[in-house]
Amino acid sequence: MKKNIKFSNFDVFAINKELGSILPNGKIDNVYEIDGELLILKIKTHLNEKKILIVKNDSRINFTNFNYPIPKYPSQYIMSLRKYLKNRKILSVNQHNFDRIIIFEVSNAGGKPWKFIIELFNKGNYILLDENNIVKIAKSYSRYRDRDILANREYSFPSSRGKDFLNLSQIDFNETVSIIEDEIVRILARNINISGTISEEICLRAGVDKKRSGQSLTPSELDALFNSFKKLRNELLFGEIKAQIVFNELDEQISVIPFDLELYKDKRVQNFTSFNEAVDVFFSKLDSNKILTPQDQAVNQKIKSQEKILKNQLEYVEELKTKKKLYYKHGDFIYTNFNTINKLFNGINEAKKKGYSFEEINTKLTNAKNENFEDLHIFVKLLPATKQVIIEIEDSKVYLDLDKTIGENATKIFSKGKKAERKLKGTLPAIQKTEENIRKLNIERESIELDIDFLVRKPQPKWYEKFRWFTSSDGFLIIGGRDASSNETIFKKYIEPKELIFHTNFPGSPLTVIKNPENKQIPENTIKEAANFVASYSVAWKENWGIVDVFYVSADQVSKTPPTGEYLPKGS
Repeated sequence: MKKNIKFSNFDVFAINKELGSILPNGKIDNVYEIDGELLILKIKTHLNEKKILIVKNDSRINFTNFNYPIPKYPSQYIMSLRKYLKNRKILSVNQHNFDRIIIFEVSNAGGKPWKFIIELFNKGNYILLDENNIVKIAKSYSRYRDRDILANREYSFPSSRGKDFLNLSQIDFNETVSIIEDEIVRILARNINISGTISEEICLRAGVDKKRSGQSLTPSELDALFNSFKKLRNELLFGEIKAQIVFNELDEQISVIPFDLELYKDKRVQNFTSFNEAVDVFFSKLDSNKILTPQDQAVNQKIKSQEKILKNQLEYVEELKTKKKLYYKHGDFIYTNFNTINKLFNGINEAKKKGYSFEEINTKLTNAKNENFEDLHIFVKLLPATKQVIIEIEDSKVYLDLDKTIGENATKIFSKGKKAERKLKGTLPAIQKTEENIRKLNIERESIELDIDFLVRKPQPKWYEKFRWFTSSDGFLIIGGRDASSNETIFKKYIEPKELIFHTNFPGSPLTVIKNPENKQIPENTIKEAANFVASYSVAWKENWGIVDVFYVSADQVSKTPPTGEYLPKGS
């Protein structure tokens, strides 16, 4: 069964429901990019929760709880994005027209609504628009058949593919399906803007063969298909998320889906409480095979360098082999055709003695060759400047010195062949050394892959970690405020009956509570540890007071509301 590793518009709809309930009124803290493919947005929600939003440029968007390696240096594109997105408020998050497009509406520095468009189709794209829908920045600029994405030009969305899924009536559905002579599954996917998987699901639920022609359907089969389509649409719009990862027979991930599909009823699934979590787990496993740790990158760079050296060495070896073979072949040819070459040399020397110039001799020899003069088939050209004659040996041209004998020319060429042979022998140990370097580096890379699993889940912070806290020697959780605001939060939200509350008379001291959910007897040792904790974080401690009075009371003795006409100052 084919693996689904890219979001469909159904998936975008489901993930957008979850993003839309969390992101509005939050703030973008920073923006990063990994390997030019993964966009990372660090976000602080309106509830002051820190979230990491990850976007794969052509396939998905989700919150992640995994540690992705952030590059040390941002790209120029990310630097530009930060200029406009960093510390900006998120106004809304919406899916455009049931397409694989998500629109982040953010406020710019002047408070005007800008749009950050995430296109999750084809190769993907990220486009920042100003309040007039003019493109400020895009990951990639292109011209398309129906639109252009160019700097300082107005942005337009791509043309919708097929019918409006969310509002399609039965009449339009029947007309669309029944008039086309093609397989039903193809008709649905191409004309109603849904994925192939969802098209198959509609056919399966309707009990209609997906390969049937649309024109062959009976009225009752059309009704069954539309009812299946409508039920699936209602599940998406109004049903609860039943997120799951689907596995094949080899226990490999093949899909992540937001609700149950009949297509996968016989497959093993892993259920999740949110679609975000399912998507995060699904894609983190895929990303683990693609994203490199800094250690991986360093070793890979060394391997690439050594492989480049090896490639050059092997090419040089082939070059030396060719030269060696050619030089020996040319030397043998000279000795084999000694008489023919000797006649050529003698003819040139005699003409020179008679006062002919090299240019004149060259012309005479060329003309004689063209007339098929005997033994001139090897002649190519005279070179007066270097006093050489070029002869042709098969497809090669050989330069012979006229001031040397034929034997000396042959010896010179054989010497070049021997030199190439010596270099060849010297290169082989260097190649073996490079191959050994690559082998060792591959072993090092494998050990890194075994030792390091950087895409691990971030530990979920406990509720009390936003305060000062520790566990007493008796196992009781003790929490204390960090400032007046957190003191007030503890006082209002985190004090229960049978718990002890500690404080000092010094301003700025932490309001401290011994948590006691099981209503146990709190040991004296834990009380002393809590008192020491309060004292050590008080102003008196910082000012080197020798003694600090710490008092404690039971939570039952404390009122959270002041008497009529009075008020509690913040942090008190």
